[in-house]
Parts: sequence; C-alpha cells; structure tokens
Amino acid sequence: MDEAQDGRKQRATQRRSERRLQILDACRKVFSLKGYHASSVADVITAANIARGTFYLYFPSKRAVFDALLEEMFGQIAGTLRRISTARGSDSVLEQMYGNVRRIVDVLEENRDLTIILLREAVGLDADFDHKLNTFYERLSGVIEGALRLGQSMGLVRPCDTRLVAYCVLGSLKEVMLRRLTSGDQSLDRDGLAQEIMDYNLRGVFIDPGP
Repeated sequence: MDEAQDGRKQRATQRRSERRLQILDACRKVFSLKGYHASSVADVITAANIARGTFYLYFPSKRAVFDALLEEMFGQIAGTLRRISTARGSDSVLEQMYGNVRRIVDVLEENRDLTIILLREAVGLDADFDHKLNTFYERLSGVIEGALRLGQSMGLVRPCDTRLVAYCVLGSLKEVMLRRLTSGDQSLDRDGLAQEIMDYNLRGVFIDPGP
C-alpha cells in the first residue's frame, strides 16, 4: 500500500470514528430528554442530522447504541477502582477506600443522564442486559468485599458476612446517587458526599454508647 492509499484509509477510519461519536452524542441527548424507552431511532437520526441508512451503518438498533454508551461508562467506573494495597508507603486503607468511593461518584455525576437511565430504567430490558448488569455489579461488590476482608485481617472491620455487607455498601451508593441526580440536591459537594457515604458505611447512624 502506497502512502496515498494509506492516507486515504486513515482519513476514512477517522471519519467513521467521528460519525460514530456523533451518533453516540445524539443518543445521550435524546435519552436524557425523553428517557430510553420513549426514544426512537427516528429521534436519534433527527438529533444527529443524519440519514436513517447512516445510522444503521454503525448500529443495528437503538439498543446497540445504548449498550455502547453503557459499556463506555462501565469501563470508566472499572478504570477508577483501585485494589487496596498494604505495601510500604501506601495510603491508609480508609484513605484508599475513600478514594474509590470519590472516583465512582465523579464518574456517575459526570455521566448524569446515563447514570439515571442505568439505575432507573435499565433493569429488565432483557435477560442478556440483566446479565451484563449483574456481572458488573458483582465485580464492584467483589472489590468492596476484598476491602472488607482486608480490613478484617487488619483488625479494622468487625466480624461480618463480607459478601452481604458488600451488597449493602453498593446498594446504599446506588440509591444515594439516584436520588441525588434525579432531585438535583447539591447540598453536599462531591467530597462531602463521598465522605458521608463512607461514614455511614463505617459507623452506621447510632452514637457508640460505650461500655
């Protein structure tokens, strides 16, 4: 392949990438305004200002676009998680746990519209997608459970069913974020929100009555 052919191929690849991003951006806007279920391919092609045939060159269905958007967000969340380290020079376990919570909050808030759809509308789309969601949440709860077990080994976490408690931690995070994003309540900044989530899961709500 000569340089001219190689250049044409690279430009074509770039145009395809840009057009795909254009369609994804249009879907974000449409889904945020109308919700996933009420949106249609016609809404998307209107928002993207493309022909119907162009849409189907890139995605076979509305669901395929939705999958692509969520996979992108899942990747961002997974990329923010850090395994707890006890190596010399590492931050404390609590600081590392807080860091994970804070980074997850960042990703969810920065993908507000998709987060709302994910937490409120995505469950029950179909068996395949439910399996994807369950797998993703199992990965998150596994990281939390690992941190809890490490905390137990260090004498920081009380004896408990770490798997069950990990689900409780994940459930509280999901519910808090859904209410925060749908209500628009910004009474706490992200640092304060992450800290309150940490404090609740570490200490509960009752004052220690002492001996």
